[in-house]
Amino acid sequence: MTLGVLGALWMFGQGALPGTAQHADSVRVCVRDAISGAPVVGATVRDARGGQRVAAGDCLRVPRGASNIVIARVGYRPHVLEVSANGSGDTASIDVVMIPRVGAGTSAGGVERQATTLATQHVTATMRTQPVAGSVQAGIAVSDARERGVSTLNGAIALLPYVALRSARGETGLSLRGARREQVVITLDGLPLNDPATGVADVNDVPLAAVQSVTVRPGADPLGAGSGASGGVLALSTASNRLVSVRSGAFGQWAAEAAWAGSSQRVRWSGSVSHRRSQNDFAFLNDAGERPIRERRTNNDEQRSVVSLGFVTPRTQWSVLVSAGARGMVGAANVRAYDEDRSRTVRALLRGQVALGSTLLTSGVRRFTLAYRDPQQPELDTHAAVWASDMEWRGSVRFGEWRVGTGADALTATGNLSQQRARAFAAWGWRRNREAASRLDVDAGVRADVVERHGVQPTASAGLAWRVLGGTSASSLSVLARSAQAVRVPTLYDLYFASPQRLAVRALNPERVTLDAGVGLRGARDQGAARITGELLVVSRDTRDAIVWFPGNFGWSPANVGRERLRGTESRLEYTAPALTLGVWHTWYRSMLRSGALGIPTPYVPQHSAGVQGAWRVGANSMSANVRLQGRRPYTAGPRNPMFELPAVTLTDVAWSRQHVVANTRALFSLSLDNVTNVRWQSVRGFPMPGRGWSVALTLQPRS
Repeated sequence: MTLGVLGALWMFGQGALPGTAQHADSVRVCVRDAISGAPVVGATVRDARGGQRVAAGDCLRVPRGASNIVIARVGYRPHVLEVSANGSGDTASIDVVMIPRVGAGTSAGGVERQATTLATQHVTATMRTQPVAGSVQAGIAVSDARERGVSTLNGAIALLPYVALRSARGETGLSLRGARREQVVITLDGLPLNDPATGVADVNDVPLAAVQSVTVRPGADPLGAGSGASGGVLALSTASNRLVSVRSGAFGQWAAEAAWAGSSQRVRWSGSVSHRRSQNDFAFLNDAGERPIRERRTNNDEQRSVVSLGFVTPRTQWSVLVSAGARGMVGAANVRAYDEDRSRTVRALLRGQVALGSTLLTSGVRRFTLAYRDPQQPELDTHAAVWASDMEWRGSVRFGEWRVGTGADALTATGNLSQQRARAFAAWGWRRNREAASRLDVDAGVRADVVERHGVQPTASAGLAWRVLGGTSASSLSVLARSAQAVRVPTLYDLYFASPQRLAVRALNPERVTLDAGVGLRGARDQGAARITGELLVVSRDTRDAIVWFPGNFGWSPANVGRERLRGTESRLEYTAPALTLGVWHTWYRSMLRSGALGIPTPYVPQHSAGVQGAWRVGANSMSANVRLQGRRPYTAGPRNPMFELPAVTLTDVAWSRQHVVANTRALFSLSLDNVTNVRWQSVRGFPMPGRGWSVALTLQPRS
């Protein structure tokens, strides 16, 4: 701890990051992703004289009056910037929106151009992002989340609309559009974090210090995230920060994290470390017996350490993430057989991408290991290891964009269990150039996956966004429509990591989303410095051979269900002003599984979910509140019956934060109260969640 404090003092003694000093004769340029709006770190800047440097973060300064400033980044189209010499002051800023080489537009190796005029002291020339045509998405910057008292990635995700978090035994997954956890793809800079053995990604593996922004997009996305993304995508972008943060809270929570970044003329590097632990020994009411008994959760502790590294050069990018964790494998509330069981996990991920001419080559490797120990029954001790490798090559031609790739998965485990499979895919996509037809955005694509023992699995998608009123940078109203398909092949060993029992793997067919469709409206209205945005979608999803594990199935094995049908609506309204942000969202889903004449509500999908959020900034202080509602959730494999549903729950979190600036250091202190009404609830049947809790956090960063 002493070394960490000394290191922090040295880091902040260095002052602001290189290139962030403010000058009256320069302009601040911030780089954003055109699809997600997420900050893009490590862009290379070349001036007309041939000078070149790599930005340490997502923002940098360029001289006023500069011409032919080329902003480049591996995986994106080059951007040429012309900056006017007019204006004065040091607060002018420009947002440069970079288009991925594959994902928007149709030309091969095109160059985007932007000219700006700085006529006043503070001018922001903003180009609107270009999300996937016909889709809706929402995101939040981690810096904004910290101001709202958030100090974990789970907390940042909970601020997003349309998201339902599900947690048991220390693992946290999420659901989008009523999908199961394994139907949602979570990516870090494009690399899937989903475990190839279970299909689930545990967001606890990623420390908040390593993340710049979080973006969620409901709905199938076979081209952007792979054929298995039938429920939606949660995209994380890596940060390039210098910070130290410590947190303490209820139920024995303690965490510390630090991040560091720097750059030279041609390389930008970043890294982060974090460690956290908690006892999770909260009190709960056990009502599973003959009479309710007040107990305290035991063997529910966990700890996790994570290290991440990243390197960006003009033509390459590499990122590494390694995590190690241990936790008690606590059982359901009325099951004490697991009170001494323990597990240890180690996860390692490596991803790299290299620009080859106008094409991009991407490769990645993931490895997961788990050791399960049962002191009472050592014969059930288990060790399992799984790895996955991927390689993808992408590029553009005159009439679209192509992608081809290959990969393999393998699993070994106690009991001489060994499974391997190879896979490959090819995809083609086209998007109508928005500059050529500014009111109409259309895209379409097809993809074919070949998976060993499962044959060829084709999918397709198409989307449309038609702006019927208004312009690109003011008030507008757009019509949205999108349809897509998805295929999720069975995982190598479904539920193997969830239970120490010896499982008999049942032969399963691939789960196919025959149609995931949505149609609706998106609008925006500017009122001076404030902006109001809203969206309303009617959605529908039909799935054949859905792979479902039914609670209470003591075979511990999933099964194919003939048909799954979801119908519903998704809506959101947000008001944003310099000092005030308000948002409200709501989803209504009716999701049913059908096998022959039998109709069963999909487990754990509530008919109604909603959220209300607000943040108010007054000087150096910020106050926020987040209210989330989940309706009644069925948990059995039978017709809808209120007796077999988890009750509706409303959770309220509030937070206060205050910033102080001392010399070159910005300090953010936050205090948050979670579940302030002390609601006793269960995310998964039999697994109680904590009641009222609290946390305090202190984050130190160099002033930029």
